[in-house]
Amino acid sequence: MISVIIPSRDRPHELQTALNSLGLAINGLEALIWLDDDDPQLDKYKELFGTDPNIRLFIKKRVGYIQSHLMLNFLCKQAKYNWIFQFNDDAYMDNPNWFNIFKDFVKQFDPVSEPVVINLWGQGVTVGNLFPIVSRAYHNILGHYSGATTCDEWVRMVATGANISHDLKGIKPKHRKYGGENPLWDKTFREVETDRNENKKHWNEKRGIIPKSLYADIDKIIHYQNNYKTIYHAP
Repeated sequence: MISVIIPSRDRPHELQTALNSLGLAINGLEALIWLDDDDPQLDKYKELFGTDPNIRLFIKKRVGYIQSHLMLNFLCKQAKYNWIFQFNDDAYMDNPNWFNIFKDFVKQFDPVSEPVVINLWGQGVTVGNLFPIVSRAYHNILGHYSGATTCDEWVRMVATGANISHDLKGIKPKHRKYGGENPLWDKTFREVETDRNENKKHWNEKRGIIPKSLYADIDKIIHYQNNYKTIYHAP
């Protein structure tokens, strides 16, 4: 069971495409959506999703992409299920069998007790993890999903540093931000890119500008793993 977390703004129809591609009802998933209270299409969101039992809308005061970690941290705390999937309203899953592949893969883990981060994006290559799936234990140990704006990068670096990253091959979301057959370069895209450029002043992995609290998250997970192995897996 997966809780899908998505902040969305001014993209109700695009969000509909994203959610339809995941097969929420068929696969028994829930989607948690952060919406800004000043969204110009708020009524359309309510019309499309307000009565869907697999979707929960949270209408909150706008914080902007620059504080996207606040949105995702909030949504994580509302999530019911033990796998949490960061998704985008400008993405979609093009493999209709994706959930069965996921289910088979995660049989090896206990998401309640094991901190796990799954990388769909890399497909076995060391690149970013744009749409991470984390276990319940990951969130519970840290007390949050991310500590900074670039949430996917935060999760990827914590997972790599704590050696809890696992590549899942065979499914990879399509991201309309990067063009292809159906690019989505709208007002929301431009606003996000503006905030991303501002965020680079405080977060630039290549230049070594990384929040110290990220390393604290790595240490928390390593400490948990060492204690967990000592308590439950000692010979």
